[in-house]
Amino acid sequence: MRLATFLFYFLCFGAINSLFSQSLERAIAIVDLTVDQSDIVDSRLFSAEHMVKLAGVPYIITADLETADNYSMVIFSSKVISTTLTNQDKDLLQTYVDNGGTLIIPRLEDPDLFPLFGIESVESSNTRYFLEWDKGLDSKLVRWIDEPEEWTVSLGRPTSGSIYKTLGYTRNGAINIASYEDGMSAAVLNTFGHGQALCIGLSWKEVILRNQINRDYEAQRISSNGFEPTSDVFALFLRGLFLEYNKHAVWLHTSPSNSSSTLMVTHDVDSRTGMESLHYFVDSEKERGIEATYNITVRYMDDALMSDFYLNTEETMDYIKDNGQAFGSHSVGHFFDFADEDIFPMGLAGNTRENYLPLNDGSVTSGGTVFGECEVSKKVLESDLELPITFFRSGHLVYPKKLVDVLDELEYDYNSSNSAADVLTHFPYQNVTGRSFSGKVSSVYELPVTISDVFHSDPISSDNYAEKVEVWNEVTNKNINNGAPIVLLIHPNREYKSVMQNDYTDGLPEDVLTMEITKFGDFWKARENYKFSSTINEDETQLTIFLNGAIDKDLSFVVSDGQLLESITFLDQGGNELDFQSQKWGGKDLLFYYEALIVSKSHDLNSPFEVAVNTFPNPASQSITIECTSTIQEDIAVVLFDTSGKKILDLFSLSKRDIGNKMHKNI
Repeated sequence: MRLATFLFYFLCFGAINSLFSQSLERAIAIVDLTVDQSDIVDSRLFSAEHMVKLAGVPYIITADLETADNYSMVIFSSKVISTTLTNQDKDLLQTYVDNGGTLIIPRLEDPDLFPLFGIESVESSNTRYFLEWDKGLDSKLVRWIDEPEEWTVSLGRPTSGSIYKTLGYTRNGAINIASYEDGMSAAVLNTFGHGQALCIGLSWKEVILRNQINRDYEAQRISSNGFEPTSDVFALFLRGLFLEYNKHAVWLHTSPSNSSSTLMVTHDVDSRTGMESLHYFVDSEKERGIEATYNITVRYMDDALMSDFYLNTEETMDYIKDNGQAFGSHSVGHFFDFADEDIFPMGLAGNTRENYLPLNDGSVTSGGTVFGECEVSKKVLESDLELPITFFRSGHLVYPKKLVDVLDELEYDYNSSNSAADVLTHFPYQNVTGRSFSGKVSSVYELPVTISDVFHSDPISSDNYAEKVEVWNEVTNKNINNGAPIVLLIHPNREYKSVMQNDYTDGLPEDVLTMEITKFGDFWKARENYKFSSTINEDETQLTIFLNGAIDKDLSFVVSDGQLLESITFLDQGGNELDFQSQKWGGKDLLFYYEALIVSKSHDLNSPFEVAVNTFPNPASQSITIECTSTIQEDIAVVLFDTSGKKILDLFSLSKRDIGNKMHKNI
């Protein structure tokens, strides 16, 4: 009944609410309270900003409430207790909400603000392990909450005992948004005047940074090859909240151009059999236009653990390189005890192949350092391949405490040494040093592994790999629904695994883009750093989007209910109108993008003939290779058109004598 009352109010007074909120900037103001609270770490602010960046909506960070009150949504980075705000601050917040603003505060404990949030009392606990969203909600608030793992979010494993502090609320006018297993409200929303106030009974750092540095209380319900979106749910909920109270809101899409999601294929070459069998993968990826990343373990020593399988592999490395594939580092020794600080201290820079000689006697490694593993593998590969190495993945996905510190100093850009399910997020994130709440923000981004060929309880085999593909498909589809990327890790050490990979990639939806992992990382960085704003006219029929600076061609924008608008205009900093392509997206939304990276491939289904066209790399920047094979026993022409049907270029012809051969054209 409370929900019905809320929805009735929203429908009846939505126009009034919209009128008040039109004067506010259509963006989020994150209120930084770290200085006022003498908080020497910024883990709460870091976590709040991460959520907003993932949501893709415009935002600012400010410590000034009067500045924040100019924005349609205000999010506090930190908890609010009775001494956090002055009486003047509290009056300001009440006026802000009354005039149509949306206010979100985590861990609210100040009784003076309880009436604004429609609550009566609060009760703390360290033994709440689940948060369940109210399934009765019917609004954009829960647009991206539609899977069992999202409706019920894991905060910690009950066997862990006490976890971090959560607050449960007793409502007095607010509607329930989410509850704990003990029945207390975890999140409530109260309509106040022309606006709304929402409080949630946990700290942002506990559901964001704690998970990213893998210091959660074993909250994962599955450690790999599964879907664990705890951190993502809170970010996507914030986006839904922004959409609910900003009509025709605009956000940055989480996948390049007009793709629904992005697949990154990665291979860890960490055995002699991997070296010997990887050509099956290179060949099939070239045929399919996939640029994968081959992470090489540069084993130049022979010990009880492994042989020196990297030696004399020049032809194999050239084969990977000459066929357009990318490289990353997979350490020197692939040691299982790499994360043990007593065995692998951080060490110092200055290691070389000649002076770094770690060995394992079958049970323990000696002579190893984190610097040595990361530095020497990078140097060896860069010297042998004459290519920069900016991507790292540790052996066995073990994670030394100082790994990011070392990667930072060695100027790596990307790391992929975590399972997405284990760190409870399927999106990239910026690392912090020392795996510490007070660590420095690193320039290294983590791209966690979504799915892999490692199934611990029931190992993969030539007999059951089809079943494993079904597991991958299930996880992939859930990620696609959130616009989240998929990082595939598959060891190229068995021929049947290449068949497995082909079955998986060939079965992906057409609008899933395949992209090399560092290129996606570059896209994600551009997305996080891009600034824009939007305005809507008084009768809410015309939307203008203002772009702040040059835009990466792969960035795209989604306009909520954009199909209902009369016009949508993009303007650059000089006020010049920019041309974007658009397509329908998710119900009544519109997606705007520069260049189509996903183009449907089709042929006459009634014809016994087929033309296969592949492009490589995809996406392309400076050049692209178009590969065509035909079974048609006639001369054919291959012509390039844009999405409007306009002819752009005659590419090449395929004559009868070429039938059965592949034609390549570089443009």
